[in-house]
Formats: sequence, structure tokens, C-alpha cells
Amino acid sequence: MEDRRAIERMLEAYFERYPDERPRLEHFADFVRSFDGRDLYDRKNFVGHITAAAFVVDRRRKSVLLLEHRQLGKWLQPGGHVEASDASVFDAALREVHEETGIGPERLELLERSADGEASPSDADAHRIPACGRKNEDGHWHFDLRFAFLFDGDPGVSVDRSESLGYRWATLGELEAMPDFGRIARRLAAALDRLDRSR
Repeated sequence: MEDRRAIERMLEAYFERYPDERPRLEHFADFVRSFDGRDLYDRKNFVGHITAAAFVVDRRRKSVLLLEHRQLGKWLQPGGHVEASDASVFDAALREVHEETGIGPERLELLERSADGEASPSDADAHRIPACGRKNEDGHWHFDLRFAFLFDGDPGVSVDRSESLGYRWATLGELEAMPDFGRIARRLAAALDRLDRSR
């Protein structure tokens, strides 16, 4: 699992690629400067914690997999907490996809890498999670690192019903029209266009 320096490098690489994102994510960067090691990921750290997510993009249909989150009642990408057994945030994103959709890592191709070839998030976000009495959790922040993956398989998905009520494949146009997804929809569309032109 990455320490503070590794996450800072990941954020810096992200800001180099998307410099206009720095002001929006200053709270994220402040959090990383304030914690290290396991405290970055501990779900009982009610200041917040780093989480991992994945946008699974069906390359042929140009659509993105969304899950109807049971607790939050919203359509979201697969994702969740980083576990102690995860080697990295990237590995946590792959694990979450597999657990929540049944799609294994061997069926996914990472969409973006940093200049040195490392896995690089396609998006980052900081969002407030409300308190949950059932889980005995105070309100806190999720500092989400989101990786994008290309998927060429059967669009059928095996949803974990304890986490999600259902799933859908949203076109990039539909995704862009949804609250909170416009930024990533435009990035995914641009990345797919670049791939199409490179063929």
C-alpha cells in the first residue's frame, strides 16, 4: 500500500496532466500532507480516507458501467475502501470491480499510465459521506482515486446485491448529462477518440 510520498507523486502526476484540477482538489492534497501510512486509508479515520474506484468502459459500445449504490441511493462507478491486503490503490480498484461486478482483472485494460509507466488515475475527487448510525460511522470525506479500464467482454454483470441494487451501461452522452460525471465523461470520450485515431 502506498505511503504519503507515493500518493503525493500520484497527485502531482495527475495535476501535471490536468493543471486546472489543483484548486478543486486542494482539500485532497491537504489531507495527504496531514496523514501517512495506514492512517491514509483507515475507514475509522473520520477526517477522511483514501478510497479507490474504477470506470469500466465498454470500448465497442462506448458505454460505462454504473451501479445503483444501496446505501447512498445513487448511480456510481464500482469502488470502495482500500483494504490492508491491497498492495496499492490501483489494486484496490481492481478488487472492487471484481467483487462488485464479477469482472476479473484479466478482462480489463488500464486506460491511462503516467510518464514512467505507472498506473495513473483518470479522475480524482473529494466528497462528503454522511454519518451512518447502522455502521457507527461519523460523517467523513472520501478522497477517491479513480482509474479507467477498457472492457471488451460480454456486457453481462454479476452484481453484489449486498452493495448494489442493480447496474446499467450508460452511454458517454448519458454519463455527461448526469450530476458529478461530466468531467470524467469528457475525458473518457477524448481517450477513446485518441485510441480510435491510433488504430
